[in-house]
Amino acid sequence: MIKLKNNSHESKKNEQSREQAKSMLDQDLDLRPAIILSDQGQVFFNLLLKLVGDSAVPFAQIDSLQISLLAESLDQLQQSLDSIHHNGIMIDGKRNMATTVYNSALKNVNDLLRDLNLTMNARVKQLLNNVQSGDVDDPFAELMSDD
Repeated sequence: MIKLKNNSHESKKNEQSREQAKSMLDQDLDLRPAIILSDQGQVFFNLLLKLVGDSAVPFAQIDSLQISLLAESLDQLQQSLDSIHHNGIMIDGKRNMATTVYNSALKNVNDLLRDLNLTMNARVKQLLNNVQSGDVDDPFAELMSDD
C-alpha cells in the first residue's frame, strides 16, 4: 500500500511511486462508461459516479470499466427482478430464466462492490483509518462524549 502523504525520508523509487499514485488519483472524476449501457444502465452509472465522488476512497479513470460493469450488472439485476415480479418464478411449469440472470447479476454486483471498496464494511474501515491517521474528524466523537 502506498501512502499518499509522507513527511519522512524515502527512496527515489518510493517517492516516484507515491507521486505517480497521487497524480493518477488527482484526476478529475469525469468518468465515461467504458462499455455501451442502456438508458437505465446510464442512470445507474451516473448514480454510482455521485456515490464514488462523495466517497473518501479516491477513484480515477482506470476505475471506469469496473463502474461501468457495476452499472450494467445493476441494470441486469433490475430487469431480472422486473421479470420475476411480472411472470413469477415458474413459467408454464419451468423455472423462469430470469432467476438465473438475477443470481448471476447479484453475485457480480457483490463482487464489484467489494472490489471497488463500496461495501458498508469497506467504507467503515476506510473511515476508521482516516480518523486514526487524523485526515478527518471522528464523526462518532460527539455521540460518545460524556457531555
